Amino acid sequence: MPAEEYVHEMPMRWADLDSLNHVNNVVYLDYAAESRALLVEDGVLATDEQLSRIAVDFVRPMLLSSKPVRIVSTRDGAELTQEICVDSDAGRTVFARVVTALGECAEIASHESAGKPLPSRVRRSDLDPSGAVSPTKVFELFQEGRILFIADHLTEMSPGRFVVARVDVRFGAPMTWRRLPYEVRSWISRVGDSSVTIETQLTDGALVMAQSVTALVGFDLTTQRSRRLTDTERAELADASCPD
Repeated sequence: MPAEEYVHEMPMRWADLDSLNHVNNVVYLDYAAESRALLVEDGVLATDEQLSRIAVDFVRPMLLSSKPVRIVSTRDGAELTQEICVDSDAGRTVFARVVTALGECAEIASHESAGKPLPSRVRRSDLDPSGAVSPTKVFELFQEGRILFIADHLTEMSPGRFVVARVDVRFGAPMTWRRLPYEVRSWISRVGDSSVTIETQLTDGALVMAQSVTALVGFDLTTQRSRRLTDTERAELADASCPD
């Protein structure tokens, strides 16, 4: 018997777009979070259920539309799957798929040989009602750290050269607001012909608050398709690679 679907609609905003006029990667997490809040309100999810892991597959870029975004959720035990889509006469088009693992967070081992630490400052607006940085804002902090890391290692860096294909985040400990910034450390674990995998940890000393594994794909703005990495990109990324 197929799992029951829960469908919520949400209007898009101009502020949802990035520099490529695509919906920003983090905004998909915001859509999913809004839908999860409605699921809690409807009694599908418990108010005290923790999120231990969130993985997002970005299927295709989404442009601004007057049609509402539809979030289609199904729950299978401790796993919640949410498809971010738009329905039309031609059927349902899925733009991203968010899979959330429900349960207690586990301790995450620190990657000692990761790249140099960068400050990661939490804002009060990053906090959820519990006083911790919300999962959506954790994704945003990872995005900020990843962009700085890439910019620091690639000479051929310009907007639109890469798009995010997948982000997998594990949560270790809640992050709260404080004056002292946390640290974000990134390293490259794989370089392919057209993609690169970047791993990142948000840390407080030796304590890892969260870790992300992100797959980036080379992107051609003219054709709006994936592209092979240049020899220069592969060489520079390889130089920044870190052993497991």
